[in-house]
Amino acid sequence: MKKKIKNKNILIFNQEVSYYSAAAKPSDFPDINVPEVCFAGKSNVGKSSLINAICNRRSLARTSNTPGRTQIIHFYNVQNKLLMSDLPGYGYAKASKDKIKNWTKLIENYFINRKNLFRVFLLIDSRRGIKNNDQTLMHLLNTIGVNFQCILTKSDKVTENFLINIYNETKLQIKNYASAYPEIIVSSSKKNIGIDKMHICLNLIANINESKNND
Repeated sequence: MKKKIKNKNILIFNQEVSYYSAAAKPSDFPDINVPEVCFAGKSNVGKSSLINAICNRRSLARTSNTPGRTQIIHFYNVQNKLLMSDLPGYGYAKASKDKIKNWTKLIENYFINRKNLFRVFLLIDSRRGIKNNDQTLMHLLNTIGVNFQCILTKSDKVTENFLINIYNETKLQIKNYASAYPEIIVSSSKKNIGIDKMHICLNLIANINESKNND
């Protein structure tokens, strides 16, 4: 029995992950009937690096040392079992007001209109913790009833005691939101920390349709 369960839950990320499409406006959103997750967070929080680490690909998602480079939503297809999206980073002060306004509208439209969106992974920099922009997004997601889960990134860049404090503070703050998933994942794309936990989480989400069909 154990062997069958293990084989059934082979991680989908051992299979091919491909770039699917990009969206600069709501009409560009892809029409594919599979569970969907997205990665959101401040500029330079490590969204693209985390996606690459999860998919075991070096350059699937573009990374840059320049904050605010991702200006549209990028979608990635995992064997037609899961759709992942990389959202534009927020909180980049040097971006123009018009650009920030367009990004904000695009993101809000995304959250409201994606019927198969199962979870938002909200990335929080371990060096800084939750900031006002993160709270704003949490409030929006809570208001429209979209489930979100906090991922602490760049954990290798802080001391263990500092990380514990940030973790506990994050745990305390998300209690204010009914839409918050209680488990916080500590990660580091550089050190491959937390990637196994992300695989397990995403694999379970990807198998939602299969489980429903078998019932």
